[in-house]
Amino acid sequence: MINSHRTLSGSVRTAFRWTAPVAMALLCLWALDARIGLPSLADLGATLAALPGWKWAAACLATAISFWALGRYDSVAHRHLRTGLDSPRAQRAGMAAIAFSQATGFGLITGAYARWRLMPGLKPVQAAQITALVGFTFMMTLAAISGAALLIVPVLPGTGWLGIALLSGFLAAVAASFWFPALRIGRLQLRWPSLIAMAALLGWTALDVVAAGSALWLLLPDTVDVAWSTLVTVYFIALGAAILSSAPGGAGPLELTVCALLPGTDTGALLAALVAFRLVYYALPAALACTMMLLPRRTEAQSAPPEDAALLGTQQRPAASIPAGRPCSEAAIIRQNGGHVQALGLNQLAVLDSPQSTIAFFDLLSGQTGEVFAPFATYGRQRNASVCFYKCSARTGTEARRARWKVLRLAAEAVVCPPSFSESGSSHRQLRRKLRHAEKAGVTALPAAASLPIDQMAEIDHAWQTSHGKAYGTTMGRFEPGYLTHQHVFLAWKDGRLEGFISLHHSDGEWCLDLIRIRPDAPDGTSHALVRAAIAAAAAAEVPRLSLAAVPDHRWAHRFDRGLRRFKSCFAPTWEPRYIAAPSWGQMALSLAEILRLVHRPDPVRPVAPAVSAHEEQPAAIGFAGVAEALSGARIHDEVEQKAIALNGAP
Repeated sequence: MINSHRTLSGSVRTAFRWTAPVAMALLCLWALDARIGLPSLADLGATLAALPGWKWAAACLATAISFWALGRYDSVAHRHLRTGLDSPRAQRAGMAAIAFSQATGFGLITGAYARWRLMPGLKPVQAAQITALVGFTFMMTLAAISGAALLIVPVLPGTGWLGIALLSGFLAAVAASFWFPALRIGRLQLRWPSLIAMAALLGWTALDVVAAGSALWLLLPDTVDVAWSTLVTVYFIALGAAILSSAPGGAGPLELTVCALLPGTDTGALLAALVAFRLVYYALPAALACTMMLLPRRTEAQSAPPEDAALLGTQQRPAASIPAGRPCSEAAIIRQNGGHVQALGLNQLAVLDSPQSTIAFFDLLSGQTGEVFAPFATYGRQRNASVCFYKCSARTGTEARRARWKVLRLAAEAVVCPPSFSESGSSHRQLRRKLRHAEKAGVTALPAAASLPIDQMAEIDHAWQTSHGKAYGTTMGRFEPGYLTHQHVFLAWKDGRLEGFISLHHSDGEWCLDLIRIRPDAPDGTSHALVRAAIAAAAAAEVPRLSLAAVPDHRWAHRFDRGLRRFKSCFAPTWEPRYIAAPSWGQMALSLAEILRLVHRPDPVRPVAPAVSAHEEQPAAIGFAGVAEALSGARIHDEVEQKAIALNGAP
């Protein structure tokens, strides 16, 4: 009995869902006829016949421009959902799907079916996702455009306030999507489009609706005297009402809204123009779309290789594959922040794909710097994301300028040479004083053993965060046991109690300071003693370079933590400039905003698989692959490339 009741209830809801849009259309047409009276077929025919041929042709051209923009809309959606099917064919499928769905109504169902039918390799679920994304974001961007238009051209008294509300709602939604890029509903996680995607969608929507409104304006009879700006603004509002109604073709709500917002106009002639508009903008594209859908559908998948030659040979590899011979040891930060190794041909980058940006950390892991800018920009564009090199060296910055990228000085990295380091001399006076304080207090700084005292280290990390505030992330390491096993760790002891620790990234030619965690009540000079112990160990290992990491070094740097710069200055390092580089100032600004968000609001700490043993990675297998890696400084993913490298290295 209960099952029968549920079945009946479900049937009622389904029937209502299908009949409500049709009922809405009929109700609007009845209201239109009751208020102003619908013209006879003879009158409509005479009005349409009086339209000159050039108006029909111009309206058809405007319609073509509108649908061309709609096709680009689908392209952005494919990139956001990462279907791998972004192509001219996908754009044509999007144009046809919109033409079919706007004529038949029930846009989510009919649009998804049309996309699936016209796009081999596109799964039904993906087709539904693209249709839903296109519909939802179109309404968002249409609201913004309508709001701006109502502020410029208030069609009726008081509509300016409606414009402010629409525009404010859109801006609030965009801000929320930046701060909260993913929305979790139960087990379902929805990603908002990036700001670059929203900007593109806003542009394509503006071109689409302006062209469509222009087509309607071109089809107005001479007896209707309405300014282009007024009619286009009215069309924006009417289109939103038509879409929300889900009525087939928006019939009824579109006409009723247009006539209501243009009082005092010859409504008979206005309705005739709307009929002409439906023939040009609805019927003709729908006929073309149906013709396309009747053609045989090829069933093979179309997830073709990238059309852009710059992306040939690209490959994503896990962060664990980061090469030991990388020039910048700090690139190992991708082990913790969700980054990966991105291969662009023979060139490798340490990359983090965030919701708004694709960030390449520091310099290349291997390869030729001048070769990566074009494919890297294309890679970011396929994600609807900005791209940047973050804290790159002057050499990479110079190459970026040659590629016509924008470059900005961002930080200064403190570097010492362990084999020649000595605390003698006036430049190390402060360091000597701090080391004496630590020595008198009985602090001993030593390299950690294979088994780390994780519990005591966790206690110190908690105390440090209680004193200093939540630890930053993404570009800086955070405490996590598995992550620390991939680093060199130094511990400071006093009377058997752990007072603090530091950790350092390491590669074949460089160590780099990462975590510094000291108890709030630790003796003065504890952190200095730890770094001095690390420098001594690096000297014993004949490591030529030890980085104390970077500090802000720009116009507003004085507002940031000065204590960190003072601490590093005790070691009299060489200060090397570090830069951020991006294809444009807009992408640089967005990348900087995204980096700030990621640093101050990082994702939860990602557990890292522990190393085989503390401070030691599994040695590479002996064989041809190992020889190739030694010659290139990276794992090469293609056998032809391996052979080429091996031949180049042969005597």
